[in-house]
Amino acid sequence: MVRGIDEKPYLEWLDGVESLVVSPNPPHGIVAIEIGTILNRLGSAFGTSAVEVHLRLDDDAHHRTVLLPDVVFYRDETMLGIPQQDRMLPNVPPEIIVDVRSPNDRPGFREAKIARYVAWGCPLVLDVSVTPRAIVAITRDGARTYRPGDRFEHPAVPWLQFQVGEVFAKLDLFGF
Repeated sequence: MVRGIDEKPYLEWLDGVESLVVSPNPPHGIVAIEIGTILNRLGSAFGTSAVEVHLRLDDDAHHRTVLLPDVVFYRDETMLGIPQQDRMLPNVPPEIIVDVRSPNDRPGFREAKIARYVAWGCPLVLDVSVTPRAIVAITRDGARTYRPGDRFEHPAVPWLQFQVGEVFAKLDLFGF
């Protein structure tokens, strides 16, 4: 493997520029696990979610882009279609990418990552904010914001329908 991918500190590269991955805090980790659980519950018959999977968007030495989203969801046939030697560092977009905002996110970096995920061909990117509680669904066609009390549903992934408050319920329980 590559330094920063298989050992801490984890790294990302956006257009050849190396960046240290920001450390998650408890609310960030709780929300990531809750979303991964929802994805597995609703999609396990045909796919699986995983946390902190480096994705290889561009191999060009000068524009190397390897990013580390919080959660991904791959359909089984997509993952099986990736040559086995590339599955540890997939170079094919997942069906869903989730990035949970952290207090120490770098200004502009998350937005650049999300734009790259969409341009790469990921059908749905979820930009999740702990404070205020919100999920922004981003596709090539634009963005839509969901808040607790809303039901999440989106034409990009019709199988994914859930109550948005479910993602944040543990945060409320623990007073975050």
